[in-house]
Amino acid sequence: MKKIIITAVLLAALSPLFGEGTKQFGFDAGLSSGYPLYGGSVNDSVTPVTGINGFKRIIIGLNGDFFYSPVEQIHLFAGADTLADFLWDGGWYSYHFDYAFLFGVKVYPFPGGFAASVAYALGSRNDYYNTTGSGNVTSYAKWGNGFRIGAEFDFSKMLNQKYIPALGFYYRFMPRGNDVYDNIFAAYVSFEL
Repeated sequence: MKKIIITAVLLAALSPLFGEGTKQFGFDAGLSSGYPLYGGSVNDSVTPVTGINGFKRIIIGLNGDFFYSPVEQIHLFAGADTLADFLWDGGWYSYHFDYAFLFGVKVYPFPGGFAASVAYALGSRNDYYNTTGSGNVTSYAKWGNGFRIGAEFDFSKMLNQKYIPALGFYYRFMPRGNDVYDNIFAAYVSFEL
């Protein structure tokens, strides 16, 4: 096992010698929106608000990650992903804040900016709601080990220019304990900084 780890570290350390013009370290930051499909009792707080004619909803998120590129086609990354879901009408509300830490790999299989990614996700969700008969309630979902898969198109790689965004989407599967799962679908725009 030691030999494998030492070999991997040496290859990663020597990789800059073989990659011309490759940015080895960097940071991506983005803004997202999507649609969460909640599992379990959290739907009991969502349904009363969505049943009201004219209810309001905003779903917005932030994501960011630090990456290391041993070669131009591969980014190893560690980051975070959040998605806030606000539903309200008058005094009734149902707010949900989902967050996850990510560790994964992004691969650019073809020239031109298309990338696919897969990541391990460790996260939780906080719920705040006030609906008919509930009063003000705050609850916390259990931390879960899930995954995120995604695809993006990075226009800066295609056009060979900086500060042009990447557009992408992802699906994140998050277990919440007691056989309850959240499924999160989101689209994002991000910039490499």
